[in-house]
Amino acid sequence: MKTRYSITLLLLTVVLTTFQCCQVDEYLDKAPTGGLTENQVFGNYQQALQYLAGVYRRLPDEWQPAGSETFTYAAASDEALTSQELGNGPQVYTNGQITPTENVLDRWVPLYGAVRSANLFLEKIDAWTPENPVEIAAKDRMIGEAYFLRAFFFMELFKRYGGVPVFEGTLDVSEDLNLPRNTVDQTVARIVADCDRAADLLYKENAPADLGRATKGAALMLKAQALLFRASPLHNPSGDRAKWVEAANAARDVIELEAYSVDGNYKSLFHSRTTPNIIFQSTVNKTAWRNLMFLPSLRGYARIQPTQEMVDAYEMQATGLPITDLAASGYDPNDPYAGRDPRLGYSIIYDGSTWKGQVIRTHASAGTNAVLPGGGTTQTRTGYYLAKTVDENANIEPAVTGEHFWVYMRYEDLLLMYAEAQNEALDAPDNSVYEAVNSVRTRVGINMPPLPIGLDRAQMRDRIRRERRVELAFEGKRFWDIRRWRIGEQVMRSASGVVVRLTGTVRSFEYNLLQNRTYRAEFDLFPIPQDEINRQPALEQNPGYN
Repeated sequence: MKTRYSITLLLLTVVLTTFQCCQVDEYLDKAPTGGLTENQVFGNYQQALQYLAGVYRRLPDEWQPAGSETFTYAAASDEALTSQELGNGPQVYTNGQITPTENVLDRWVPLYGAVRSANLFLEKIDAWTPENPVEIAAKDRMIGEAYFLRAFFFMELFKRYGGVPVFEGTLDVSEDLNLPRNTVDQTVARIVADCDRAADLLYKENAPADLGRATKGAALMLKAQALLFRASPLHNPSGDRAKWVEAANAARDVIELEAYSVDGNYKSLFHSRTTPNIIFQSTVNKTAWRNLMFLPSLRGYARIQPTQEMVDAYEMQATGLPITDLAASGYDPNDPYAGRDPRLGYSIIYDGSTWKGQVIRTHASAGTNAVLPGGGTTQTRTGYYLAKTVDENANIEPAVTGEHFWVYMRYEDLLLMYAEAQNEALDAPDNSVYEAVNSVRTRVGINMPPLPIGLDRAQMRDRIRRERRVELAFEGKRFWDIRRWRIGEQVMRSASGVVVRLTGTVRSFEYNLLQNRTYRAEFDLFPIPQDEINRQPALEQNPGYN
C-alpha cells in the first residue's frame, strides 16, 4: 500500500495501533507476489465491483452478533433464554455485567473499519471512467450503494453508543485525530444525508442478478429508522413531536414508493429471497443455524428457548385481546395455546405443536425434548423451542442445509415504524395509524382482528408496541426497542418458563421463575470501549460507565 494511507477520520488511531485492516484493505496491498494498487482497483469496473462486494461483507452477522453460538439478541432480551451460558453469552446483558472493558456486542473498531472502506470507495471511485452506458448506470448505482453502506454502519454505531464521531472524506497521518463525539442530531443528520444521496442514485428494484444489493427503498427505510431512534424516548425525553413528524414522513416515503406489500406466508420469513415484503436482506445462507436451533430429538442444540413472557404476549385470535383480560379474551388456562394469534405457532414450538410432520412433546416425561427446569445443554429450560427463523425443510441427518437468509428490513416493520411515529406526532391516532397496524394484523395468513376504534394515544402506543413484539419476535428488533423505549428496568427483571405435567391424558401447567435479571438505565446505551477513550481523550463516555 502506498505510504500515504487514505483513512477515515477516527479509525486512523485504531489502524495505526492494531493494524486491523481486513479483506478490502488486504485487497489493495501491493506486494512482490501480487496484489493491486488503488488506481488499478478503482480504475476498473470489475475490480471496483469486487471491492464494493467486500464492503457488503462487513454487514453485521445478526444470527450470531457476538460471535458465540449461545449469544442471540433474543436471549439477551426478554424473548428467550439460551440453552447454556457459555463465554460471550447473553449473561453480560441479563446479569448487568456490561462495562467499558466487557461488552460482547462492542463493534466500535470493526464498524469504523467498515466506514473506512466505504469512504475509500467514495474517495477513489472517480478514478474509473465508464466505457459504455451499462457502466455509466452501474457507477451511479455503486456510488449509491456506498453511501447506503456508510449510513448503515453509522446507524449501527448510533444504535449502540448514541452520538458518535461522523464524517466524510479522509485525513493524512499528520492531522489531528483526537476528535470529540458528534451530537445525536448531528449523527442522525449524517445518516439522513447519506441515505438521501443513496436514494437519489439507487434503483427502485434491482435486476435479478443484483439481488441483495441496496435499493431506493432500503435507503429510505434506513433513514426512517435513524429518525425513529432519534424521536424515541432514549434520545427525545421531552417528547418533541417535530421529531416524530420527521420519522413518520420518512416512513411514509417508503410506503408511497408502492414497491412492497405485506406477505402472508409468515413461515417463509428468512427462507425466501423474493417475497414482496423484503426490503433489504443478507445474501449469506447461514446454514449453521439448523444445527444450533434444531430440536434435541433432531440432534440440534436448541440454543434459543422462548420465555413464558414471550408466549404470553400473543393475543387471542377471535377477540384480539391479550390473555391477561381473562374474562373477555376467551383464553383457557387449561388449554393455553388454543385459539391464539397464529404467529405464536409459527414462531414457537410448545407441547403439542406439529413440526416437521411430528407432534412435539415437551412435557416432563416426554423424553428427549422434555423440559428440564434446572437447565440442560440441549433440552428446553423454558418448556419451549424456536420455530421462527428455522427452516423446517432442513435436516441434520440426512443432511439438508436449508435456507437461512437474514432479513435486515421488511415492509411489516416499516408499517409499524410509521404507525408508531404517526401516533406520537398526533393528539390521537388517525386512520393512517389504524391502517398501518391493521395491514400487518389482518393480512392473509395471520387474520387477527383489526384494532378497536377509539383508542387514545397511550392505548395505541401500547398496542403498537405489542404488535412489534409479536410480529418481529426473534428478529433482533426487541433488543433495541427495549432500549429506545427505555423500558428495560420494567421488562428485564426476570425470565420464566413452564413445566407441563401429564396425568393420563390431562395436562397441567406449572409456571416457574427461571432467572432473575439485572438491568439499569445506563444499559440503554453501550459504553464506548475504554481503549478508545484512552487513545482519544476528547471522546466522552456515556453516563453510568465512568
